[in-house]
Amino acid sequence: MIPSLAAAALGLALLAAPAGATTDIAASADQALATSRAAEGNTIGDHALIDHRGRPLRLSQFRGRPLVISMIYTSCHYTCPTMTHTLSNAIEAARKALGSDSFAVLSVGFDSRVDTPPMLSAFARQQGIDTDSWPFASGPRETIDRLAKEIGFTFFVAPRGFDHIAQTTILDAQGRVYRQVYGEMFDTPLVVEPLKDLILGRAASLTSVDGIVNRVKFFCTVYDPNTGGYRFDYSIFIEFFMGLTSVILVAIFLIQSLRRRRST
Repeated sequence: MIPSLAAAALGLALLAAPAGATTDIAASADQALATSRAAEGNTIGDHALIDHRGRPLRLSQFRGRPLVISMIYTSCHYTCPTMTHTLSNAIEAARKALGSDSFAVLSVGFDSRVDTPPMLSAFARQQGIDTDSWPFASGPRETIDRLAKEIGFTFFVAPRGFDHIAQTTILDAQGRVYRQVYGEMFDTPLVVEPLKDLILGRAASLTSVDGIVNRVKFFCTVYDPNTGGYRFDYSIFIEFFMGLTSVILVAIFLIQSLRRRRST
């Protein structure tokens, strides 16, 4: 990973740096963050990859719903497994709250030389990932480089493997970079809230029943820090009903008072 104060703020693992190299490493981390942020709004190309079963996979397959992309390399011993495990918890919460088919998730191995289908399968199995609903894929170096550039993902070869920004990228249904999530460990809402916005918020139209239902879900689906998951908060309906009842009672009181004044 890229060690520096900026990297620490992103939740990246800190590695020992040679004496005198701190400034250069900090500049690299700052640049990685700037590159990542600048990618928001980019539209991702229809890149051709090979999945963990050795089958062709194109990014266009995921168009029409949000896509969560996690860049990893399979020979990583700490950061990538930790990041995948953290993301797995967030994805589980998101699927329970938003629907299992409302968005997709994809892990991409960026070490083209090593991240073969058998290695991707073994990595996913070690992290306990159900690859039927969460594919792992990789591709030629040129393809990976183009994808990494489009999503603002920085990586380069280092003595212990790779230095890279710990980044999870959320695309909207049109394949545009909507949100970046940083760190190998992050809070569940950092992933779920952007997905909730894309699935229930921005796409919801109040001109249809489904749109109205989605808006209700958007406001009433809330994060519960005690359970680490999301739940439907009925208290919002109770508060609305009580508020509406109060307004009606005040209106009745005012109407009755007006009538009494007129009768006298």
